[in-house]
Amino acid sequence: MVRKDWKVRWGLLDKLRQSFKSRLNGPFITELLVGINVLVFIWLTLVGGSTNIMVLVTHGAMVPELVKNGNALLTIFTSMFVHIGIEHILFNMITLYFIGRLLEGIIGHWKFLTIYVLSGIFANVVTLAFSSPNTVSAGASGAIFGIIGVWLMMAEQYRDYPFLAGMGRQMLIFSVLGILGGFIGTNINIIAHVGGLVAGFLLAYIISFPNLGKVPTWKRSSGAVLLLFMMATFLKLAFTL
Repeated sequence: MVRKDWKVRWGLLDKLRQSFKSRLNGPFITELLVGINVLVFIWLTLVGGSTNIMVLVTHGAMVPELVKNGNALLTIFTSMFVHIGIEHILFNMITLYFIGRLLEGIIGHWKFLTIYVLSGIFANVVTLAFSSPNTVSAGASGAIFGIIGVWLMMAEQYRDYPFLAGMGRQMLIFSVLGILGGFIGTNINIIAHVGGLVAGFLLAYIISFPNLGKVPTWKRSSGAVLLLFMMATFLKLAFTL
């Protein structure tokens, strides 16, 4: 009886181990990012509403004036996980889930996460440089446009892969429509969209993906120099104006 119970328990543990291992082999970073964003949104809803300005400001949304005063520097990062209203988070998370899962499977978990986070930070720095002081800025759009930028890079660099070239064309259409839609809609941060797109495009060259093919050194170094130059320029604009 004891031996039988031991075998049952061991079998359950082995199944759990295999399930966990399988999950880690899948696009778990994308799923984790979606989960964090959803949990933050639920929390904001419970403590006063995701459209309440005070709730947003006290829970990670970015306000340029506060950042420039040195009181909310961390919001350059945290605002990527804060969304304003149900439509905002629904559109962003659906986009992230479908585009992100596929890309993560191609370039790997940690390169995906690195580009996602750095693109979002770059997009927020650009927002700081050009937005009004008391604007409340939040959302994962900059980071999401960053991973769209990766698709554009792969379509250019690895054009011999028909799938990547086709996805690149689709992502180009999507990004153009998204940016143009920002001029039509209200409260859409076009600056962050463009900033994230450019950052993701350049970061993809810098980090590169050897499993798909080698990126020429001049492209990697040029991308790094250009991205650092733009970051320094936008930081100077943000904190001197």
